[in-house]
Amino acid sequence: MKIKLLLKKLKQSKNVAVFGHQSPDGDCLGSISAICFLCKKYNKNVDAYIDDVISKKYEFLNLNFIKNENVEFNKYDLIISVDVASLKLLGKYGNGFISHNNSIVIDHHSNRDLIGKLNYIDCKKASCCEIIYEIIKESKQKIDSSTATFLYLGIADDTGCFVHDNTEYSSHLVASNLFKLGANYKNINYNIFKLTTQKTFDITNKLNNIIKFIDGVRYVVITMDFMKDNDFTKHDVGDYVNKLVNLEDTKIAFLMTEKQKSVYSINLRSLINYDVSKVAQKFNGGGHKQASGGEIRGKLEDCEKLIVEECLKAVRLGDSNV
Repeated sequence: MKIKLLLKKLKQSKNVAVFGHQSPDGDCLGSISAICFLCKKYNKNVDAYIDDVISKKYEFLNLNFIKNENVEFNKYDLIISVDVASLKLLGKYGNGFISHNNSIVIDHHSNRDLIGKLNYIDCKKASCCEIIYEIIKESKQKIDSSTATFLYLGIADDTGCFVHDNTEYSSHLVASNLFKLGANYKNINYNIFKLTTQKTFDITNKLNNIIKFIDGVRYVVITMDFMKDNDFTKHDVGDYVNKLVNLEDTKIAFLMTEKQKSVYSINLRSLINYDVSKVAQKFNGGGHKQASGGEIRGKLEDCEKLIVEECLKAVRLGDSNV
C-alpha cells in the first residue's frame, strides 16, 4: 500500500476510529496520538480505543482522549490500527475490526497476523511512530510540538532510548527532525527512562527475591495472590523484564504474570543473538526479535514449564548461530 492511497482513504472518510494494542507502550500511544492529529487536520471526526488500562508511567501525558468502551463499528466509515501485530492484541475490538469493510493496518512488526483491507507495513522501521511521521510528512501537514513529542515518545520507547539493536540511522534522523519541531524530549527521557517511583522501587526489591535462572533463561512468575499480598498490579511491573534481561549471564528473560485465574501474560526480552518473537508465536503472541509478548492458559506449573522449554530452545538455537 502506498502512502498516497492511505491519505486518499483518510480524506474520503468522515468518521474514523483508531485502535492500539493491549498493554500499550510508548510507540502504540504515540502512534495513536499522531494519527489522530492527522485526522483532525483533515477535519475528520476521530475516536481512539484500547482494550486495556494505560500504565501509570504515561500519566504525565494527556491521554484522556483514548477510550476503553464498547464500539459501534457501523458508525465509522474508516477504522485504523497502529502498532498492532496480532489480532488477539485488539482484545474485545478484534472481531469488529476484521469484520469492517474499510480497515487500514499500519505496523512495523515482522511477526504478525493482523490483516486489514489495506495494509501499510514497514518492518525496517524501529517503531510505528517512524511510519506515522512519514505519513504526516507526505500529507504536507505541519507537525506541532505536541505531536512531535508523541512521535519522539514512540521512537525512544521502542529503541530503548536508542540502545536496542533495532535502532537505525533513520531513527536518529527522525528524532533529530522532531527536536527541531519542538519535541519535549527531555520530559520523555526523564519520565520514561529515569524516573522510578517509591512503589516501583519497593516492588522491584520483592521481585528480585523470586527470580529463577536456568541455563541462560532468567524469569519471574507473578501470581494474583502475590500481587494482592504486595499491593500492586501488572501495570506496576511492566518495565521489570527490561532490567531482568540485563543481569549478568542472562540470554533470555521473561515475566509470567497472572491476568485472571489460570491465564498468564508473557513478557519476553532477549540479547541480540536470541529470537523471542518465535517463542511468543508459540503462545498466541508476537512482536520483535528481542522484545515480544504472548499469553498462556492452564495450571501454573505446566505453563511455567512450557515457557521455559521454549526459551531454552531459543537459547540453544541462538548459541548455535554465534
